Amino acid sequence: MSGETSSLLAGKTAFITGGAQGIGLAVAEAYLKHGARVIAADIDKRALGEAKDRLATLAGDRARVIELDVTDAEATEALAERLFKDGGVDIVVPNAGILVLKRAVDLELATWRRVLDINLTGAFITATAFARRMIPQGKGGRIILTSSLFGLRGGVENGAYSASKFGMIGLMQCLAAELAGDGILVNCVCPGQMDTAMMDKLFDARAILQGKPAEELKAAFKAKIPLGELGKLDDLAGAYVYLASDLARYVVGQSLVIDGGWQVG
Repeated sequence: MSGETSSLLAGKTAFITGGAQGIGLAVAEAYLKHGARVIAADIDKRALGEAKDRLATLAGDRARVIELDVTDAEATEALAERLFKDGGVDIVVPNAGILVLKRAVDLELATWRRVLDINLTGAFITATAFARRMIPQGKGGRIILTSSLFGLRGGVENGAYSASKFGMIGLMQCLAAELAGDGILVNCVCPGQMDTAMMDKLFDARAILQGKPAEELKAAFKAKIPLGELGKLDDLAGAYVYLASDLARYVVGQSLVIDGGWQVG
């Protein structure tokens, strides 16, 4: 098949939210390279158009993109119903999320609610909508959530984001306990600081606030990471491939940290 490098996920269908950009797109590409079929959902129409061309070039008709607002429970349920009538889904990656950096005492309630609604409630809506249909499908499956290193530790200006990601780990552990008996293995990946457009925007914003060049701030940050660099999305995507594959058939309820050693450095 075009773009395939292994058959590790051959015959599997994956559904990924936030799948047209950043981590979600990298995971979509990795799954396609390992033989899966992929449905990448996103709310960003421009990103969806670009991802459609990129994924089609990689894997032809094994890739689809679809517009979805993960906070819309009715739309998510309807989409899940269509996909299971159309052959089912084996791997679900509730990955859609946003990052807002602001001191908790300065954080508007509306912003707090928006971050939790997209990051945590959106993951809950997606995971449960698909899990309800995976159970009667009777062949198990995988649900892999995207938490964060900040789901394991707090940090300055991370009140809403960290709360949403801590909550996601709790949700993951509950789902893991509830669904393992149905052969549905639930885990999450906790990325550290990845080399993404979101991170570039963060450094640009911090540069304005601190009156320093963004590259200087970025270099100082990288110096805190034992491996000396921000994470590459290709390296991060490998964790999602592992958790989706039979290599992880005894891995349940785990939070896999991918951070270049930052938390121990």
